[in-house]
Amino acid sequence: MHDDVKLSTSDVHILNICRKIEETCAQLYHYFARLHGDTPEAGALWEKTAQEEENHAEQFRLAYRLHGSGMESLNLDIRKADALHGKILAAYEAVQQTPPPFKEALRFAIKLEQSMADYHMATVANFREKSLARLFTSMMKCDNQHIGMLEQALKELEAAG
Repeated sequence: MHDDVKLSTSDVHILNICRKIEETCAQLYHYFARLHGDTPEAGALWEKTAQEEENHAEQFRLAYRLHGSGMESLNLDIRKADALHGKILAAYEAVQQTPPPFKEALRFAIKLEQSMADYHMATVANFREKSLARLFTSMMKCDNQHIGMLEQALKELEAAG
């Protein structure tokens, strides 16, 4: 049996920033759900997307509460995490100032999700325990399906109009 070494305080702080990134994305998608809620399909798509971001935030919240127990290291430094959070906050503020139509919101979300793929728990952390790695990897497998769902909605919208 091995000693359960935990992450440094700064690495644990990075996990907290990652949680905030996911929560901000969820808030953005909840905003899109309210903005486009007059179309039930659009509102449902945004709410589903927001729920997935909330699930991602919960993963980081769990890792933060465990102080990185079961992890060896992180593949993200605090400056990059802070910078990403700042960009997402700025994007959220921008769409609130100039609400995008549904098609533009979809394009925005696809681009955001593609850029976010590298910041999810499965790629941010190096796991010491294989079972923990499998848990986080399985929780993140929906990401490609998630992007595909947004791309399909955009494709259908473009075909219809």
